[in-house]
Amino acid sequence: MKRILLSILLTALTSACVTPPETDPGAVAAAYAASGRYDEAAREIDLAVRAHPSDVGLRQQAATIHTQAGSPDQAVNHLEAAIELSPSNAASWIQLAEIENSRSNVADAYVAYRRASELAPEDIRAVSGLALTADSLGFADEARVAYARWAELEREGGGPASR
Repeated sequence: MKRILLSILLTALTSACVTPPETDPGAVAAAYAASGRYDEAAREIDLAVRAHPSDVGLRQQAATIHTQAGSPDQAVNHLEAAIELSPSNAASWIQLAEIENSRSNVADAYVAYRRASELAPEDIRAVSGLALTADSLGFADEARVAYARWAELEREGGGPASR
């Protein structure tokens, strides 16, 4: 009888110490953003980033949400932090370039697209962005090469970004 009670007690104690499953730290923010509540989403994503400051994906999500909330400066800050954490992450560079381009900061967008296309030469977003911004800035030779690469990627099926 003592063995049975001890076994039951041990099972109960063991099950009480089980770590709960990991949750997505950006889930609440994503839910707010999905419902168009961008200010609440921004507040929640900032809390999540404070708890997980080295999470590059969370920083990218924060940039998306801050862009939707009309706070591009905060979005850029998150992307700069993400790039500092992972300089070879082409997605962060592309996202930064898109924000800068939307703010008419073509020179900054060009620099970011150029870095992204170096890191991910098969990514059509990086290559097409480089072609367009280089062309806008008058870098004709670089634009011509990027346009040719863009056309090549389209013939191949659009590159990984469009699949």
